[in-house]
Amino acid sequence: MWTIKNRYVVMVGALLAQVTIAGLYAWSIFGAALQAERGWTADQILWPYALAQFVFAVSTLLSGRLVDKKGPRSALLIGSVLYGSGVALSYFATEPWMLYITYGILAGAGVGFVYVCPLATLIKWFPKKRGMITGLSVGVFGGGSIIFQRVISALLLNHSVAGTFLRLGMISFVLILVGALLTNNPESYVRTAAEKGEKDFSTAEMIKTSTFRVIWVMFLLAVIPGLLVLGAAKNIGLELAGLESAAAAGIISILALSNAGSRLVSGTLSDRFGTLNVLQGVFVITIVSLLSLSFLAQIPVFFYLGMIGVAVGYGGFLALFPVFTNQTFGSYRYASNYGVVYQAYGIAALSGIFIKSMVGSFTNTFILSAIAALIALGLSVVLKKISVTVLERKTVVEKVV
Repeated sequence: MWTIKNRYVVMVGALLAQVTIAGLYAWSIFGAALQAERGWTADQILWPYALAQFVFAVSTLLSGRLVDKKGPRSALLIGSVLYGSGVALSYFATEPWMLYITYGILAGAGVGFVYVCPLATLIKWFPKKRGMITGLSVGVFGGGSIIFQRVISALLLNHSVAGTFLRLGMISFVLILVGALLTNNPESYVRTAAEKGEKDFSTAEMIKTSTFRVIWVMFLLAVIPGLLVLGAAKNIGLELAGLESAAAAGIISILALSNAGSRLVSGTLSDRFGTLNVLQGVFVITIVSLLSLSFLAQIPVFFYLGMIGVAVGYGGFLALFPVFTNQTFGSYRYASNYGVVYQAYGIAALSGIFIKSMVGSFTNTFILSAIAALIALGLSVVLKKISVTVLERKTVVEKVV
């Protein structure tokens, strides 16, 4: 198989694959269509999305190891088959539980195999711009949902939900496949991949550190509200703000733009002001936004600002945590390491729905989420006092060995 030597060609290939799996975030379009066409309930249509997010996170454990050992192309090829077939096979889903398997498990796993590749690969091609390139990568993932909202909506005008699943799956398979053929590690990295620097952590070493445990809990608490808001934006608009159906659906595009823009801006700011400092600012934005949704949602301006603020925070977290993981634990096993950190995202994807089911309303859910974000902000202050030093790494190595 050929090797691409131009880093900008690789960037195009990696981002093409990344933008394609952003169709996951356009799920609410499918959800509304399923409710209208088949009469499924709101809970029934929310679970495929939540399950896909969970499986997405779990599959990064495998894809991260594969990227570290075989390079990004192998993972992208597997991802193209899983995601494309998962979406296409949803054509045959006539009951909600069938969609849990095709979309939730197969397509979700495909997203996981694709997602870590641009992150892990582009940092190697642009080592001096880690924050910016990470922000670009995850920003494309967030912003791509805008594109796929248009694509899915256009397909639904002329086809049934089943027909739309089939066509979207075939399109996605081809796009990710093309991206895979254009993506590989730089030759310089391949030559030095076996060399482990003094500040590099293996995955076994990383999970023994106190810093990892704090980062993992912070990530878990950080992304719960964003996952819930993006997955149930229309229903939140209807329930909290009393919006008309069309206006509530329009929130989706606003949130997608806010989410994508925040990812790029947050990553760029981290290069200048420090990742942890920017991360703390994003937590403050998230807390204020959740309180606005909890107590002032009946006032339109506060409702929209609150929703946008949560989306901005969510995008910022997904740009900053990968950078912080790389900065803290090195590039030697970055894909595997971030795959473990990312499991917090999978737990969060299910946690928001469970919390909503227990407390019964979005208002109470947002109050609890604000408290969780406040705890995470406190942990970020603690994190500044924890130093992951070479001495700590050596201690960890001795325990592992």
